[in-house]
Amino acid sequence: MSGWLDSDSAAGEASAGWPRSAVRILTACMLLLGAAAGWLVLTRPVHRIEGDFLQREDRSVADAWLLEQLQQPVAETRARAYLALGRIQGRAAAGLLVRGMADPAPSVRAAAAFAAGNVFDARLGGTPEKAVTEALTALLDDDERLAVTRAVGALGKMRGLAAAPGIMRSAAPIATSMTALMRMEARDAKAFVLEYLDSDDQDSRWAAALAASYLRLADDPPIRARLLPLLSDENEFVRAAALRASARTDPDEQLVELIRANLEHPDAKVRFEAATSLGRLAGEAAGSEPPAAEPALKQAELETVRGPLLEGADYQRVAKTIGVRLRMSTSLGDFDIELDYDQAPLTSEHFRRLAQQGAFDGARFFAVRPNGYAAAGAGMQLIRSELNPKPFLRGSLGLLRQGGASGGGFFLCTTALPLADGRYVNFGRLVSGDRRLDSIAAGAAVHSIREAP
Repeated sequence: MSGWLDSDSAAGEASAGWPRSAVRILTACMLLLGAAAGWLVLTRPVHRIEGDFLQREDRSVADAWLLEQLQQPVAETRARAYLALGRIQGRAAAGLLVRGMADPAPSVRAAAAFAAGNVFDARLGGTPEKAVTEALTALLDDDERLAVTRAVGALGKMRGLAAAPGIMRSAAPIATSMTALMRMEARDAKAFVLEYLDSDDQDSRWAAALAASYLRLADDPPIRARLLPLLSDENEFVRAAALRASARTDPDEQLVELIRANLEHPDAKVRFEAATSLGRLAGEAAGSEPPAAEPALKQAELETVRGPLLEGADYQRVAKTIGVRLRMSTSLGDFDIELDYDQAPLTSEHFRRLAQQGAFDGARFFAVRPNGYAAAGAGMQLIRSELNPKPFLRGSLGLLRQGGASGGGFFLCTTALPLADGRYVNFGRLVSGDRRLDSIAAGAAVHSIREAP
C-alpha cells in the first residue's frame, strides 16, 4: 500500500533536485513546529495560569477569561476553573457546576462536585437546587472513585439525607462515607456502622467508632458489643474514638473497667477520652456535650472580608511558590510549620505576611481540646476561603471560620478531624515539634511566628 510519503519516480525526484519524500517530511516537520509554536503562544506555563486564577479569586471577578477556561482541552485547567467559579460566584455558579459534573474527565467531575458542596453547604443556609442534588446523586454510580468521593462529601455537607442509601453502597472510602452520614445525622445508618466496627482496616474501625459516637448509637446492643473490644484496640485513634462513643451508653462493671484501664495509656488523647467518659458515666457531665468534633468555636463577629491581598506581579510570584517554612516560637518550645502554597496559596501568603508583620506575637492558645485541636491567634482578620479537599490529620494547620469567610485565628490538629475536611481551609502542616503538640494548654503563649532559618 502506498502512503503520502511514498516516493514518486526516480526521474521526477531527480528533476526536482530534492526527493519528493524528503520535501514532504520537511514540510510535515515545519507544520509540527509551527503548531508547537502556536500552542506555546496561545497557552501559558502552569504557574502563569494559576496566577491568573489567583488574581480573579482574590478580586472576586468571574470574567470572560475564566469562563473560557471551562472549554480548555487540558482537564486540570477545566477543573481549576470550576473550583474558582464556585469560590467566586457561589450559588450563581450552580448551572455551570452541574455541567462540570457531566464532563468527560473524572478530575473535572470531581472538582465540580467539590465546589458544589462548598457552595451549598447546609451550614451556610438555603436549599440546594434540584439539578445540583440530582447531578451529585448521579455521581454516586460514577466509574471513577475520585468523582464518587467528592460527590459523597458534597452530599454530606448539603445534608442530603435522601442520598444516604446510595452513599452506603458507593465506592467512596469508608471514612468519607461515615463523615457524610455524620453530617446528615443519619441514625438509620446503624447497620452500616455496625458492619465496620470490627473491620480489619483500622481506618474503617476508627471512622465507624466516630460515627457511633456522633450519631449516638452506642446504646444499641449490637453496636455496644462491638465497641467493647475497641476499648483495647492497638490503634490509639480507634481506641480514643471508641471511648468517646462509649460515654453515650449505660455503664456496667465491664465497661467501666475497660475505660479505667485506659487512664494510664501512654497516648494523651486516649487518657483524655477515658477520663471524660468516666466523668460522663458517673453523671459529672450529664448535661454537657463531649468536646467538639471540629473547631466550631464561638467568637465575636468579625469585620467583612477586606479588599484584594495581592497586586500585579505578586500573583505570579505566589503561584510559583512551592512551600515556605515558618517557625512558631511558644512558651512550650518551637514548632516548625510548612505552608501549603499548592492547595491554599492566598491563605498561605496572607498568613506568612501577617506573621512577618508580628500579628501573632504575644498571641495565646485560647481554646484547646485534647483529641481535637489547639486554636490561637484570636482577632486575625478575615480572608477569602480557599476550601480544598486536603484532609485534616494530626499536625494539620487550619483557619477558623466565620460564615462563608475564614480567619479570626488558626488551629493545629492534635488528631484527625474528618468533620473539618472541606469546611475549613487546610493550609499547612507541622514538620517539627510533634512531641510537644499534646502539651499545648489554654493560655500557652505564642512568642512569634517567622520564616524558619
